[in-house]
Amino acid sequence: MPSKDASKKTAKGFAEILSAARVVGLTAPPPEPDAANAHKGALYYLALNDPIMSAAMQSARETLPGFLALARHPAPAMERFAVKIALLGDGGPEFFWIYPFAHIGDRFIGQIGNTPLTLAGPKKGDTISFGKRDIVDWMYMDAGVMKGNYSARAILKAALPRDRAAFKRRFGLEFDF
Repeated sequence: MPSKDASKKTAKGFAEILSAARVVGLTAPPPEPDAANAHKGALYYLALNDPIMSAAMQSARETLPGFLALARHPAPAMERFAVKIALLGDGGPEFFWIYPFAHIGDRFIGQIGNTPLTLAGPKKGDTISFGKRDIVDWMYMDAGVMKGNYSARAILKAALPRDRAAFKRRFGLEFDF
C-alpha cells in the first residue's frame, strides 16, 4: 500500500511534469512570480541521490544518443524536442528545460524555458550554452504522446493510481508506459 507521503510527492512531481509541458508549449504558462514570493509554492526536486531519480537520470543519459539522432532527423509526427540540464549553484542543483536547442560541435545551445528559483544569472528566455554532461533528461512529443521525460516518469510511476488518472485528465498528456 502506498504511503501517505506518496500523494504529497505526487503533487510536487506533477508540478515538475507541468513545467516540462509548459516549456514545449503544451499548456499556458502561469503568471510570473515576483521576487518576494518566488519560493512560495516552489518546486522541490527529489535529491540527486534518491535511488529512483538517480535511476531515471541514468536511463535518460544512456538513451541520449538515440534521442539526439531522432532530434536531428525526426519523423513527421515528432516535435518539441527538449533537454533538461542541471546547473550547480550555491544552493545545489537547479534544473532547466531547454527548448528549442541545437547541437553544435561538442556543445549545445538553447533557450531556458523556466524561471530560475535559486540560481542567480540566467533568466527564462535566455540563450545558454552547455555540454552533454549537463543533460539529465530529455523529451519530445510523438503524435501527441510524450516520450522520454524520465524524471517525470519516475514521479508518476511512484504516484497513486488515482493521482496518475487525475493528472492524465487534467493535462491530457499520454506517456508511453
